[in-house]
Amino acid sequence: TSHALDKNDTLVVNYLNARESHFRVLVLQFIQMIGFKVLVTAGLLLIGGLLVLNQEMNIGQFVAAEIIILLVIGSVEKLILGLETFYDLLTSLEKMGQVVDKELEAQEGEKPFMENQAFTVELSEISYSVPQPKRQIIKDLSLTISPTCTILLRGNSGSGKNTLLRLIAGIIEPDSGGVYVNGVSLKGMNLNYYRSHLGQSLPEETPFEGTILNNITFGDKDTTNEQVYWALDKVGLTDFVKKQPEGLNTVLYPEGKQIPYTVSKKIVLARSIVRKPKLLILKDPLDQFNVEEAERILSFLSDPSNGWALLVVSENDKWIKKCSRIITMEKGQIINEIQGKDA
Repeated sequence: TSHALDKNDTLVVNYLNARESHFRVLVLQFIQMIGFKVLVTAGLLLIGGLLVLNQEMNIGQFVAAEIIILLVIGSVEKLILGLETFYDLLTSLEKMGQVVDKELEAQEGEKPFMENQAFTVELSEISYSVPQPKRQIIKDLSLTISPTCTILLRGNSGSGKNTLLRLIAGIIEPDSGGVYVNGVSLKGMNLNYYRSHLGQSLPEETPFEGTILNNITFGDKDTTNEQVYWALDKVGLTDFVKKQPEGLNTVLYPEGKQIPYTVSKKIVLARSIVRKPKLLILKDPLDQFNVEEAERILSFLSDPSNGWALLVVSENDKWIKKCSRIITMEKGQIINEIQGKDA
């Protein structure tokens, strides 16, 4: 509790300091405005009084002049008081600019394969580094994923497996080398079209706040109920949905809160297969599943009749018997590749 209170105090102090800094400009302008008003009024009263005493101006002219001057000063005062709204507008535009000024991903490009056509993904001598601290994650890596292959990717933590999956999915771009789909570079492709034919279950993916149906379909109205129930059955979620009072319309909490971890993993897995993708990319999809259920789902995911290529990252040895290629990574490079079940 003390940590939470200390953190709250720090945030409040930082907010008050920022607020004080913001309003200090307005206070300074108000002080300058009041000083200007006092000086102008006092000076004009003094000049007017001297002119009246010297009989160069009568009382009526003096009063009329003072009224006009006070009206002008009042208008200036209203203008300065309105500066706060103007500053708020500039601040809002600056904050919006932090988002809308970012470079947008291209929404057009080539489509090197038809809707019902398989594709080959080729990675040619790709490298990828993170800037802070400067560290190379992938180094001169080449890999070909054919339409019918099943690949098991292994390696120690930090070997670059997760980054490789993100590069293949088009989430990030390599610093050098290229990713090609049917001979067309990802840089020249319609990335949304490419991603719509991928299924992925990566560590950062979790259920979001919304119904079970929306979590699986992402609101895609072209996805039928038959497809949804097929995916639920294959990942073992049918009983869970049946027990919910509102079925598929049951609302989930963000990040899979208040539901078991395995159910959360199954929802993401169902999301990845519901459209029967051409390439399925998985990272530890059966983590913490019981043995029988893991064996059943593993057999389904690696079944060639599904029509997808499979790339899975896992240290579960049961995948070895199901995959045609076992690739081992170390320090961002492929150090070993052997044939699996087809050897």
